[in-house]
Amino acid sequence: MLEAKFIASGASFEEALQFSCELTANLYLGENGLKKSRKIDIYCDDLKQAEKLDELLWEIPKELLLPHQLAHKINLDEPIQIGYPGTKFSTNSDSLINISPDMPNTLEHYETYYQLVIMDGAELRRKAADTWSECKKIGLTPEFLDQI
Repeated sequence: MLEAKFIASGASFEEALQFSCELTANLYLGENGLKKSRKIDIYCDDLKQAEKLDELLWEIPKELLLPHQLAHKINLDEPIQIGYPGTKFSTNSDSLINISPDMPNTLEHYETYYQLVIMDGAELRRKAADTWSECKKIGLTPEFLDQI
């Protein structure tokens, strides 16, 4: 059954992007109590954010090279795919990291859905609360994690 985990990930999109790099590394290696994921999809709010994350994943974490690419590229063999509205992911990934505050259109192919919660004290936090409610409506039991 699909697990939904909401994680506090900073006070801005920039902080959430940096946090997502660390979370991706932890999932890829199966560290910090997280189940190892052989394939990870990361859903961004837009193309600009996806391109920024693509750059950051070459730098963070410093001690690890994470094999990744933008999902719209032709070669879909990399275990970490970065997408945004309008791109399609393959259907064989274990985990979805959602940086966008809105709930993704499809979750049925994943074992674990990680919703990053941007703690801005305003609109982004409210949208994450709406996504929490949507999860409950579709029968999920979301869990909130302060940190990993």
